[in-house]
Amino acid sequence: MVALKRIVDIVLFFCFCFLTGTGLMMKFSFVKGLGPQTVWGLSKPDWEVLHLYVGIAMFVAMVIHLLTSKAWIVKVGVQNKKWLAVGMLALGVILVLALALSPTTVLK
Repeated sequence: MVALKRIVDIVLFFCFCFLTGTGLMMKFSFVKGLGPQTVWGLSKPDWEVLHLYVGIAMFVAMVIHLLTSKAWIVKVGVQNKKWLAVGMLALGVILVLALALSPTTVLK
């Protein structure tokens, strides 16, 4: 179990670094209006796909991390207040669904 936690923590760290770096790169390195551009031979859509897949991997690693830390979360994190844990989980799910299911608006 300890080895799994260490591996998951390392995966989470590198996913966080990759997502932060690619997010900043996509925001600031690609200049609108200059035509096709690449960073390390990959276009912005290529980086967006990688960003998405690493984000999914980070989500899976986060779920494993939380499941393997359940005892600590219940004991220390919420101090035996199960309603707090359930409430935080519910708020997280609501936030994810609200963002994922939000409709787009066509600007004119």
